[in-house]
Amino acid sequence: MRIAIDGSVIQENLYGVSRYAYNLTEALAKTVLADDEIFVLYNPNEPTGQHQLEDLASLPQVALRPAQGGVRGPWSLTSQLRQLDVDVFHSPYYLSRLLTNVPSVITIHDLSTFQPDLGQGVLGRLSQFTAQAELTLLRRAAAVICVSQSVKQDLLRIADIPEERVHVVYNGVDHRRFHPRYRPEARQRAALMLGIEPPYVLALASPEPRKNIRRLLEAYARLPRQNLPRLVLAGAADWGHGPIYAAVQELGLEPYVRFTGYVPEAVLPDLYSGARLFVFPSLYEGFGLPVLEALACATPVVAGNRGGIPEIAGQAAILVDPYDVDALAQAMLRVLQDKPLRDELRLRGPGQAALFSWERTARETRDVYETVVR
Repeated sequence: MRIAIDGSVIQENLYGVSRYAYNLTEALAKTVLADDEIFVLYNPNEPTGQHQLEDLASLPQVALRPAQGGVRGPWSLTSQLRQLDVDVFHSPYYLSRLLTNVPSVITIHDLSTFQPDLGQGVLGRLSQFTAQAELTLLRRAAAVICVSQSVKQDLLRIADIPEERVHVVYNGVDHRRFHPRYRPEARQRAALMLGIEPPYVLALASPEPRKNIRRLLEAYARLPRQNLPRLVLAGAADWGHGPIYAAVQELGLEPYVRFTGYVPEAVLPDLYSGARLFVFPSLYEGFGLPVLEALACATPVVAGNRGGIPEIAGQAAILVDPYDVDALAQAMLRVLQDKPLRDELRLRGPGQAALFSWERTARETRDVYETVVR
């Protein structure tokens, strides 16, 4: 097959989506048949992500192609795909890329914008007109890949799409990077680099309401202060960060909470491995890659029981109602105080994470391509 992939998302720093596009393409190059060809379309006017694109270009069967109009003009995209004589085009994120007559596949990572109950505010929801326009674009896809059964069921509920065109292909985790770091000096080095000291509870700093950081802070504030591990909120958020700081002050948590700012990806495995507990209380996730990364690093996990997280975590994490602050606090306290439970969770995590790999994702994605071509 001749396969074209929209690689512009790799350049746009869309975090999980960019990582998905890169890891999928890399794994496809290693698992496709010998006579398959992969064309990665990129935006020549966007300098970011160039090193990742160059890494992909070094792989057999991958060819970079500068996209006419930066992959943004549907008509130039159609023309270019026809020039390449591709059999299938895969857009890892953007629905607008489906405005082409080439058989197309779209990956749906979550449907949070169709769920106004997540409290995302006006800008986080789709107007009825926009929602219908997006659903119309979705119906143009020859196949839709959903990253969990949860996303598939949500999609079938809101969109009039034949179920046989909707496929579940789970994301993977990069086991080369995310694995237990048992050497204390490595974990301590990462902690010192970020200005934190073990022991600590780890969570991700995100101002997005569905990430549920306010309830996490309320739950943490209910824990006994004696010998309380510091709460480390990792990651940079450039907008809306004020409410998180305000909540920390309001709850009297300034001495106990540490914001790391941006965390280099190379440091993440050590940061996970050094945590006594990782908390991911999201109200909704299509997949929940941070949960999988933490499990791969043998970090005990407490997470919300919504969306795709139960499919990812299995029996390897403690799952609670993310709307219930008391339940969240009790789960955190239980893991922090019960060392045998922590040890059990550390044993279960890597085994659960081993069920998910980018090689598997690539094989199953190629099967979807074959279905479309047939």
